[in-house]
Amino acid sequence: MTVRRLVLVVAALAVVVLAGAAAASASSGSGDVVALQAGDGAAIYQANCASCHQADGSGVAGAFPPLAGNPAAADADYVRSVVVEGLSGPLEVLGESYNSVMPAVALSDGDLDALVEYVATFAGGPTPTTPPTTAGPTTGDAAKGESLFKGSGFANGGAACQACHAAGPIGFRGGSGLGPDLTDVHERLGGDAGLAAWLSAPPSPTMRPLFEDKPLTPGEIADLNAFFASVVDEEPGGGIDQLMLGGVIGLGLLLGVMALAASRTRETYTERLRRRS
Repeated sequence: MTVRRLVLVVAALAVVVLAGAAAASASSGSGDVVALQAGDGAAIYQANCASCHQADGSGVAGAFPPLAGNPAAADADYVRSVVVEGLSGPLEVLGESYNSVMPAVALSDGDLDALVEYVATFAGGPTPTTPPTTAGPTTGDAAKGESLFKGSGFANGGAACQACHAAGPIGFRGGSGLGPDLTDVHERLGGDAGLAAWLSAPPSPTMRPLFEDKPLTPGEIADLNAFFASVVDEEPGGGIDQLMLGGVIGLGLLLGVMALAASRTRETYTERLRRRS
């Protein structure tokens, strides 16, 4: 294989790899579908739903509606449609108003049936008079939250948010595009209570293994809450992942140098001797 042909093969492979990485980044950034692990209804609920709706189905005041005592939890068709299609916008449950976002959930038919059946068990439970809020401080320091987001270090060693996410001004020139943009996450999850519940036990299959044994402290949750609240009205930084951009530029320079070197006519040792004789 000639050098020039080798360069073309490497370039083609690089394009395929980068295209795949970009597609994966765009897919993960949408945040619309969450894949769940297989298991029975209780296990699926506990691992992926309990952080928002709580283990006992009591929900979080002002953020996530209760399932306990909620007649809609017994409506299999309704629950199925909410799980498969997601739900957002104003919603009234047991006389209380909620306005947050539940993403669609990707489940096998068997797992979906098991989850729907398990959720129905909450419908006959006692109706909570006031859904609980999350424990810990309700106010935090936005500057400290921004520092934590950028990677100043969590007490229990969790990964920095900036490694996968952008938020507000921390976008194209500093945030990653591997995960969804979190500029409006404070608003999307119903404010302090909803976001605190989510941060206390992130239900996504990507974040769960990262923080399962390294939970955020109440103070860190409060500081991140304050930071996200401070950027909710800002324009997202947008753009592609900075690391990916650097890789593309570096690869382009490398291929350019290789192509330039391959384009030069190389003189063999025999030809050199003949020329000198």
